[in-house]
Formats: sequence, C-alpha cells, structure tokens
Amino acid sequence: MNLKNLGLSLIVASLLPWVAIIFVVPFLPLDLSQKAVLVPILAIIAEVFFWLGLVLAGKEVATKYRRYFSFGYIWKKLKRWRSRR
Repeated sequence: MNLKNLGLSLIVASLLPWVAIIFVVPFLPLDLSQKAVLVPILAIIAEVFFWLGLVLAGKEVATKYRRYFSFGYIWKKLKRWRSRR
C-alpha cells in the first residue's frame, strides 16, 4: 500500500469517529460527564486522522479537496443543478 492510498484510507477513517459521536455516543450507557469526555476525544482522533491522511495523500489531493469545498465550486454546482430542473 503506497502513501497516497494510506492517506485516503485515513481520510475515510476520519469519518467514523464523527459517525460514532452522532449515532453511538448518545445511546451508550454512560454518565453525562463520561460522554462529555468521550466526544472531544473522538473529535480529536477524527481530526488527527484527517490531517495525517491529507499530508500522506499529497498536495494534489489537498488541492482537489479544497476545490470541492470552495464556495464558488458549490455555488456553480447548485446553479447547474437548478437549471436542469
């Protein structure tokens, strides 16, 4: 497995802690204080996975990711989608 694939895998894996925060943690049989500690830990793990994955994936992936989430790109896609209807 090369570094780009490892980086992309880490980026995808960074979504799992966020999913756990939303769908798993609220239903765990833990005290509220324990949940309050668990949520930031999972968020930090998700962010570390994401940024480490982005560094390993390389500049091209980072540039493409930034382009997909830029306001101009999203606005252009929304305008195209609305014009098709």
